[in-house]
Amino acid sequence: MGSIIYYIYPRGKSIAMKNIEIAFPSYDIKKRTNLIYACYRHYGMVLVDFLRLPKLEKKNQKGVFNISSKSLELFRKNKGGIILTGHMGNWEYIGPILSLYNIKSVGVALIQKNSHSNKFFNKLRISKNMKIVPVNCGSKVMIQHIKDGHYLGLISDQNAGERGTESLFFNKPVSVPKGAAAFHLKTNAPILLGFCILCKNLNYKLSFHEMNLKGLPSNSDNAIMEINHRFTKVLEEIVKKYPEQYFWFHRKWKRNIYKDISRY
Repeated sequence: MGSIIYYIYPRGKSIAMKNIEIAFPSYDIKKRTNLIYACYRHYGMVLVDFLRLPKLEKKNQKGVFNISSKSLELFRKNKGGIILTGHMGNWEYIGPILSLYNIKSVGVALIQKNSHSNKFFNKLRISKNMKIVPVNCGSKVMIQHIKDGHYLGLISDQNAGERGTESLFFNKPVSVPKGAAAFHLKTNAPILLGFCILCKNLNYKLSFHEMNLKGLPSNSDNAIMEINHRFTKVLEEIVKKYPEQYFWFHRKWKRNIYKDISRY
């Protein structure tokens, strides 16, 4: 499916090409093109698995993924927290898989322009122990879910513009959303960094570790910036390891970088 989409629906290829050029300047045009093709193939598989989410819950298919007992223990030792991830691997599987282990989570999702699509996608995402809240529901609602023992899932690698804080991603400044860091400062809840990676055997591997939040500046704005620095560094390392599984189609860096590229 990914291969077909690569050839018949090229939207975003030019953005991906520019992003890969920034991240991996040593790659020649052939290597960048091959990486984009591999990325399409990856997300072709991810799309099919996303459409099969209800089956994952219904049949309790623990054979299609692996999550270590150490990672599960991180969730069970705390009553509520923050899951921080990026558009890497298959982020849509994180909440539903945790749901199979009776770990309650809340995913923060963008609202689709098409109301029918929005309803369809959110229906797929919701499971026994997983809720979905819209990104504009307000910080009070999100914080209350943390206090109620849920893990709030945030995907924090899109360009936040003037609302974010600046960090370096592949040696170029990016704007990172403040949400996860701000919620930690308000609740003292742990931040668990986690990714769901598609392995060569086509099973998924989930891994989490608690972010080291020691030594943060006393000033809240500086603390938020430091947390975002630490997250961005972890994200960059995982992208270097699995570049074909990163969603390269966002305008990740400053908008003026993309002004001379075509729409498609």
